[in-house]
Amino acid sequence: MNKSIRAKVACKYLVCALLITGAAACEKEGFLYEGITDQSGTEYLVTDTITMNMSTAYLDSVPTSNMGVALVGTTNDPYFGKITASSFWQVRSYSGSAIPSRAIYDSIILLIRPNKQHYGDTALTQDISVYRVTEEIKRPGNSAFLYSYSNFATDPTPLGSLSMTFRPHRDSIYRIKINDELGREFFDLANKNSTTITNQQQFLQYFKGLALKPGPNSQLISSLRADDSLCLRLFFHTTPGEIKQETRDFAVYNPALQFNHVDVERPAGSPLVNIGPGKKLLPSTAAGNRLYVQPLTNLVGRIDFPYLRTFNLLSKFSKIMRATLTVRPEKATYKYPYLLPANLPLGEINNANVIVDTVRSPLTGGVQYGNLITDFIYNTGTEYTYDITNYCIAQLNATDNAYRGLALLPPRTTGLTTFERTVLGDSRNSSNRITIQIYYLRYK
Repeated sequence: MNKSIRAKVACKYLVCALLITGAAACEKEGFLYEGITDQSGTEYLVTDTITMNMSTAYLDSVPTSNMGVALVGTTNDPYFGKITASSFWQVRSYSGSAIPSRAIYDSIILLIRPNKQHYGDTALTQDISVYRVTEEIKRPGNSAFLYSYSNFATDPTPLGSLSMTFRPHRDSIYRIKINDELGREFFDLANKNSTTITNQQQFLQYFKGLALKPGPNSQLISSLRADDSLCLRLFFHTTPGEIKQETRDFAVYNPALQFNHVDVERPAGSPLVNIGPGKKLLPSTAAGNRLYVQPLTNLVGRIDFPYLRTFNLLSKFSKIMRATLTVRPEKATYKYPYLLPANLPLGEINNANVIVDTVRSPLTGGVQYGNLITDFIYNTGTEYTYDITNYCIAQLNATDNAYRGLALLPPRTTGLTTFERTVLGDSRNSSNRITIQIYYLRYK
């Protein structure tokens, strides 16, 4: 082979080698994060071994008023326990046209309308009762809310009861027959145009409100609309001549004072029996390497990074470029009827277990909802992911008083109006581990 031919062949091999090298380089974008040091002494690195302390945190106060939702019923959750919900509200006074003369009382019922949410198996029995509240419904002290622990006295005997199969996606209304003794009282007061029933303040002194509570056979928590559609309806008819039936409604008054009361009995032997007002943190290591999240029963997941503030001590100069957090629900904990929250935002939580802020996206500034991916086949790939870059940067220089941990909790619009819940694995969980990756520059 002469020199000219050898030169051409060598040139072809050189071109192929350059193309292959270029193609390989195109597969990686941005920083390589592989510990590569350039000539200036700068390293591009990634770490996933930063220490995380994970706990289930107990929230002292969970506001449940002014949500527009009435929760009632009982269910047994295998992980969170026996949960009971009741709803309280004030009733609007009589309004509208006067009752015609010679009108005759017929009946009074409570109308309730489902809002398509529920907690538990809808094939099971729903048993609910209506009670007359005997104590003034009011907010505690200077508080702006009523809470899940708020409670008010009621008559021991219900005004009416209903046992049914709850079909929230098919039925639009349910009716509970109310004791005729109360119905006749309302009718007679309205018929006399008494200020006891027409003046709102006098009416609240006479009739302080209503409460929906689960009956002894309840096996489901139902979610109902708590707007004007939740009302007492008085039926009467007029004579002589053609019989004409008429109605008058007594709807919800002051939605800010309508709230849901929640009672919880944790499963026997569960680590959750060890958390409450007296002990507000349950380390995941003492809970089977799990975090429990259900705000309506006072529980959120908490993640702390105790050594994040020493990150800058690793070298003369370092800078966090990106940080991602991935949390994974433990498989077999989210089978029907206990489904995962579609949205699981991150909050910032202080040393007193108070949620103080939301961790927002560095790119859009919007709330991060976790970008849930569900692995329906193996349940090991189900995960929520977050960009926590700005959070990590802020915590590098935080003082002890300014330090914030991360809190996992459903958004207020659903987390405080439904019993959405999840059980998450910690960094030592055998099948569904929480992970973090921090990409950073380091100058030697």
